[in-house]
Amino acid sequence: MRRLKLRIFLILLACSISACGLLSSEPYVFKGLEFEDPVKAPEFTLTNQNRQLVSLSDFRGKVVLLFFGFTNCPDACPSTLGTWKQLHESLGDEVDKVSFIMITVDPERDTPEILKKHLALFNSDFIGLHGTLEEIQEVADDYNIYFEKEESGSAAGYLVGHSTLSYLIDTDGNLILGHRSYEASAGDILSDIEYMLSKPSSAINSGGKLMLLCESGCMVNLPVRNQ
Repeated sequence: MRRLKLRIFLILLACSISACGLLSSEPYVFKGLEFEDPVKAPEFTLTNQNRQLVSLSDFRGKVVLLFFGFTNCPDACPSTLGTWKQLHESLGDEVDKVSFIMITVDPERDTPEILKKHLALFNSDFIGLHGTLEEIQEVADDYNIYFEKEESGSAAGYLVGHSTLSYLIDTDGNLILGHRSYEASAGDILSDIEYMLSKPSSAINSGGKLMLLCESGCMVNLPVRNQ
């Protein structure tokens, strides 16, 4: 009888684990560049394209894509915004769980009104943030972003050389990934976001283990990967 009970228990456990997808799934590999030790994304408060003060913490509960660019940028910025446009269209019902934020590195020319007009060419939901040069520099330093005015000799005037990494911040405000503007596809970023949205931090216990909770009642602790 004991053997029978043990066998039934093992069968039920195996079925529960299978229902959780543990037997068939493999660890997810992010498409972006992972931070070795994810930290809280530095807080900031800037002015959006509607001249309203906006803080990063206002977006807690959403995945945030964060990019530093400017409206007269000839390459990396329109490329990034074009990818974001495709991504926004691909998110479907999940789109309300993601915020797209570009911080200008050219506050001298990129007024909130110009940011609003420019971003609307890609998607009116995109958020453009503006501040004084000192405020922008402080935020850029916090995110290890380089930018510097460069004379171009063209009718457009100066350009701004800048880092072209887009950051992905999770729903708890942690810096998780970076995507290179020239390499990341909308499909790759979508895959990373969908994974992040499917693994809420509430599923992680104090011991740093991912707890998979199943409809059948099983709870299995696994080492957290890519956190």
